[in-house]
Amino acid sequence: MITPVHLPQLELTMENVTVVRILVREGDIVVADQGLIEVETQKAVSEVPAPVGGVVRDLRVKEGEVIGERALLCYLTASVEEALPSESEVRESRGPVRATPAARKVARDLKIDISLVTPSSASGRVGVEDVEAYVAMLAVGPASPAQGDGWSDIPQSRVALNSQMQRALAEIPQITISRQFNVSAICQRMEGTTFTHRLLSRLAGALRRHPRLRTTTDGRRERTLPVAVALAIGTPAGLVAPVLSAQDLVSIEAIAARVADYRERAERRSLRPDEFRGGAFALTNLGMFGVDFFSPFVFHGQTAVLAVGKISDGQSGRMLAWFSLAADHRVVDGAEAARFLATLQAEIES
Repeated sequence: MITPVHLPQLELTMENVTVVRILVREGDIVVADQGLIEVETQKAVSEVPAPVGGVVRDLRVKEGEVIGERALLCYLTASVEEALPSESEVRESRGPVRATPAARKVARDLKIDISLVTPSSASGRVGVEDVEAYVAMLAVGPASPAQGDGWSDIPQSRVALNSQMQRALAEIPQITISRQFNVSAICQRMEGTTFTHRLLSRLAGALRRHPRLRTTTDGRRERTLPVAVALAIGTPAGLVAPVLSAQDLVSIEAIAARVADYRERAERRSLRPDEFRGGAFALTNLGMFGVDFFSPFVFHGQTAVLAVGKISDGQSGRMLAWFSLAADHRVVDGAEAARFLATLQAEIES
């Protein structure tokens, strides 16, 4: 039996990844769940395990290579005696690919495996623009400038993030509204907790009352997710946003413990891929950098992002901060966004 091993979906939105280390050689005998390769996404370094036991055949990737979603990594055969898979078996294992004739021609001309290209249309067919986008995604470094003239390659994690941002801004209609809150009640110091911990607790309460703010869409369907918040955390390697689940949000103590754990492991880049899933709502705070307010934007797979600015002194000893909510307008209209901010304000000021 021949088992193709593809790059799994490590994150909710995943443009490309870099092969960091190959852990096996062709001909090695591996057991199920044994690590085959290490890959780096924009958020973490993860191992890709063997789905079944077998003999490693036909490694398709190299260390340092940038690979796309569902890339073919290798094959596993049931015995050492089995030959390498034929092209017909390879095509059969990947399943039929729906694509336009023009897209197939472009893929052939560019020597691109069209089964690795993700369709963007609602029909699920790969188009010419999808093949071109895939080629652009795999491009590494500037095309024309020579080495040594001041140009340097952009890290692939940033290339992937930039691509995601551009696609999100082009494809998701977004609305942003802002409101200033009196945050005095959650600025009061409590041992073992911070402003962020107390804000997350109030945010969970508001999300329970506004399911639209945690409802995702793919353009044709929508799905309401459990209460959860993706928390933006800055690290030396860049920004990550692991998700606090409903279980993490049951109390301030639980929130404090989870956030501390995430921050510590984010520094070591040891967060697991599953810890980035399920966060339709995200929280980002630049107040500690002296930013009064700013406009966030929504990525694919998200519904809304709340941006918090710095805390300043107001009249009568009040502590004030600006809250800006960006939302996917296909799911959340301006009125619902305003009602959510009003609910959050009541939760914070109560």
